[in-house]
Amino acid sequence: MNFGKTTAEKVADEISKRGAQAANGFENAVDSAADAAQSALSNVATKIDHLEGQAKPAFDRMVARGEALASDALASTRDAGERGKQAVARYATACENYVAEQPMKSVAIAAAAGAALAAALLILSRNRAAKCDRHSAR
Repeated sequence: MNFGKTTAEKVADEISKRGAQAANGFENAVDSAADAAQSALSNVATKIDHLEGQAKPAFDRMVARGEALASDALASTRDAGERGKQAVARYATACENYVAEQPMKSVAIAAAAGAALAAALLILSRNRAAKCDRHSAR
């Protein structure tokens, strides 16, 4: 004779039912957290792609500007070097012409310049020798 479920069985059924509800609730919470994490990750990836899209053109512009500045500097350096070569060539030609037109005067100027250079070197060597003597005497 079975009069129905006993109180213990009813309690066990209720516990089982509540446990299943709790498990379903926990599973739903985990799924929701996973969805939220996936959404956040997707948003971050989208923002990174957007920033990369903005940064690349700016970087490319900076590289192009740097290349242009380097090219301009190189061209200016070449131009200055060429002007320097031309100036030296003009001065050399002028000197050659002067020597050809005034050979005696040119020799006299060269001799005077040589004598002045020799005198300057002699004075410098005497000053250096005197300085060394003073230091060694201490």
